[in-house]
Amino acid sequence: MNKVLIIQEVIPHYRLPLFNTIGKTPNIELTVAYDEKGDFDEIGATNFNTVPYSNKKIWKFYKIKQFRQLIKSFSHVIIIADLRWLPTFILLLLFRKKAKVYFWGIGMSSEDGLRKKTIIDKVRFLLNDISSGTILYSPKIAEYYVENVNKREQVYVAKNTVEVEKFPFSRENRTKILSIGSFKKYKNLGNLVIAFSQIIDKLPENITLDFIGDGEEEEKLKQLVKQYDLEKRVIFWGRRESDSEIFPIISLSMVSVSPTQAGLAVLHSMAFGCPFLTSNDSVTGGERFYIEDNVNGYFYDGTIVQLAEKLLWIVNNQKENMLIANNAYEFYHTNCNISNYANSFIDIIKSK
Repeated sequence: MNKVLIIQEVIPHYRLPLFNTIGKTPNIELTVAYDEKGDFDEIGATNFNTVPYSNKKIWKFYKIKQFRQLIKSFSHVIIIADLRWLPTFILLLLFRKKAKVYFWGIGMSSEDGLRKKTIIDKVRFLLNDISSGTILYSPKIAEYYVENVNKREQVYVAKNTVEVEKFPFSRENRTKILSIGSFKKYKNLGNLVIAFSQIIDKLPENITLDFIGDGEEEEKLKQLVKQYDLEKRVIFWGRRESDSEIFPIISLSMVSVSPTQAGLAVLHSMAFGCPFLTSNDSVTGGERFYIEDNVNGYFYDGTIVQLAEKLLWIVNNQKENMLIANNAYEFYHTNCNISNYANSFIDIIKSK
């Protein structure tokens, strides 16, 4: 029996399908540890165990209390690869006994977009070589590791994704430009409103700009919509929790837009057959690299002028956009569904 411990800071709801899929695999017994200060409802944890832990802050770093007790009974330990947990990493490598240890995550600094940081990255490469390996979100980042680590065979990829209920690909006439997700400042959603205002006179009257979500920038966005006199053409749907609530809206959407951030919304949109549009240097955990420009999604140069041009092209080229939308749908369901994600971990766990 492979007794596996995955150590997280929190257990977000979108990780439950991944853990449940791993946990129901024969010969794998999964436990997920999380910070006891996190708010977690165990009702959704149907195929894995959970255990809370407490931590101690040491300057900028964190150390899990009673860590040796936490890890002692496991054959595999997979821990979030955040260097703020370096003291915990050191304890893990010192007291792992025969357990295999893997670091899992983005693999690079990502607060301001993915950035190579020579000294910090050298620490990550060293951790790869003295552990059982690194599990990365993206093949693109894995290439960077393979170029720099000694133990290249210990660089693994588990393509980061979310589970999305599968609906038939929609071939209905699409009339919406969509943004889905929380209204965060770093997404610069106001640029989308301004770009829409610049082309509205060139669009058919049934084309709308739609927002699914809520958050800190909501009032600013609504004020911007009012400022540009767009109230009749911009729709705020609020937060939609379930895929069945999202589908009627996104199935009528030509494109899903996030100007300067490309996270899991990339996969969420693709799963519904809606291509994603973002800037070339958008903040990402690696999900941006799933987009192939004009094949299954779109990029623009970050300026409002080109964002407006891209949107206008999409609206005026519905036939071509529908092919790209179908490519996005097939890409997710073939390459990035939750079974693919879980199987990547299962293969690593069961490998000799």
